[in-house]
Amino acid sequence: MDEAGKQVNNPNCLVSTLSKLRESSKDAVVSADFSDAYTMYMHVDRPVQEEFVSILKRTYASPNAQLILLCGSVGDGKSHMLSYCREVYPDMMKEFYVHNDSTASLYIDKPASFTLNELMEDFTDDKISSSSKKVILAINLGTLSNFIEEDVDNRFKRLRAYVDRAGILDAHAGSDSDDANFHCVNFADYHLFELTKNGPESTYIQGILSRITAPDKDNVFYTAYCGCCQNCDNGSRCPVKMNYEMLGKKEIQAGIIRVLVETIIKNKLILSTRALLNFIYEILVDERCFDRGSLEPQKEPGKMSSVQYCEGLLPNMLFGRHESSGVLNAVGSVDPMKIRNEAIDDFFVYYENSSDILGIIKSDLEEYSTVLKRLESINFGDNSTHSVRESILRLFVRLCWLTQRRQDLLSDDVDYLDYMVALFNWNNADYKNLKDVYNIVEKGVLAWNGPVEKNEMRLPINDKKTNYHLVQEIQVKALPDSGDGEKKEVLYSFRDELKLRYRYGDSSVAELDVDFSLYALLKRVIHGYIPSLNDKRVNVKCMEFIKKISGGGKKLESLIIRDLSHKDAVEFVLEYSDSFGYSFEVK
Repeated sequence: MDEAGKQVNNPNCLVSTLSKLRESSKDAVVSADFSDAYTMYMHVDRPVQEEFVSILKRTYASPNAQLILLCGSVGDGKSHMLSYCREVYPDMMKEFYVHNDSTASLYIDKPASFTLNELMEDFTDDKISSSSKKVILAINLGTLSNFIEEDVDNRFKRLRAYVDRAGILDAHAGSDSDDANFHCVNFADYHLFELTKNGPESTYIQGILSRITAPDKDNVFYTAYCGCCQNCDNGSRCPVKMNYEMLGKKEIQAGIIRVLVETIIKNKLILSTRALLNFIYEILVDERCFDRGSLEPQKEPGKMSSVQYCEGLLPNMLFGRHESSGVLNAVGSVDPMKIRNEAIDDFFVYYENSSDILGIIKSDLEEYSTVLKRLESINFGDNSTHSVRESILRLFVRLCWLTQRRQDLLSDDVDYLDYMVALFNWNNADYKNLKDVYNIVEKGVLAWNGPVEKNEMRLPINDKKTNYHLVQEIQVKALPDSGDGEKKEVLYSFRDELKLRYRYGDSSVAELDVDFSLYALLKRVIHGYIPSLNDKRVNVKCMEFIKKISGGGKKLESLIIRDLSHKDAVEFVLEYSDSFGYSFEVK
């Protein structure tokens, strides 16, 4: 405080320093400015960067025209990577003209398409053989698709052939396709995590978290923590200090990575580096207590209520701040507080009836007892402490889940774990280990309109309450690829959906893209769940797939009518033959 009693912002305070992580910060690590030591320190190499540098090394000295397409979306780190390469590989980068925004025009009175056509002039079929121009073009997939479609004069047939061959517009994950003049690095093929046979990992997110928490003299966050937090009168009561210390623990970092990957897969969350850094800030700093504009505390940490303190701790910040941002809202969908089973229900009853709740917490989370010191003077036998007890319970459950404690209470999502194994196997062309997945999807689509026997599909009926079911016989068989090729231990570039092929009818083939949500839904269908109208709206492609394979059934030759109004179902068969016409009999 100054003499007037007003809060003075300390630029060395950890809260102020952490503001560098905010999405709006001029110091954001994805910025294109590598002139300061902070940006260089925060840089973490990514596989997509390695692919780009590899192409750069192969092409910069070539006498031929070279076009490197950088495809991706806003905030995914293209500008950051290019700036880093300018700093580290200046001799190679100076050989290329870099156009960092294909949607921008270089002329006030002309559209961006004019600039793009002008830039690409040396890469027309007529000029490319005699040109030596080298260009790095950052372009999103939509703009690239439009550029090719608008080539009505067929001036870019070679470019179009390359794009088709490399599968760039088909969301096909793969490495750069060999071409003398054209190359592509698609950021959409690379995720913030990688796939392994033991589950997903993320060397990149791990690298970012390590940069922020490392005890390194070049780490501005750690310097602020040592210089300010450890000498602060409110240090023992400040949730931000506690959060930073928790974030430094490897098991917490591993837990955060698990949370983010699960959220990405389950919610199709697009997480850019910029959004990732902002997310880290959001789980460390409770802006209900620290003003976002000035970053001055609205109230001293020592004057925060016990509930405010508990809710400001990292595990509760991670899962309980749905309103703060799109990322935190998505993360809230995997909140372990939503887990329900008999074991955890029994634990909740035990907890509610205990007066030694801190003892319960410490018995499983002893190394995190420091964060509870502020709460030790509370009389939890008093009914007025109910809200504090609830907040501590949430803290306990969420912290246990992050650190993988009490797995007897907090069971894993088996469907999610199975799907991630399948995703690794599919992207690794290990189709022999996908038999169960193919069977689940097959059984699920056949039972979409209701439970059936093997090799059957129920036909949809408008009257949902009828006891009569129309069923056709149908043959659907998995049609996986051969699975030839080298198997990898780690996959850095991959699709985040399964593309499964089936043969139906005599010889027809249909493909279905299966994301996690559809996979989990089909497993529920197998166990008797009937998809809702919303399920059908969300899974339009699945509906089209079901309609397609339904056309390969035998309903025009033989239709089973199943009467369920009796204790034992009665079946009738309506058959047709060219020789004798229709026949109807009890099966």
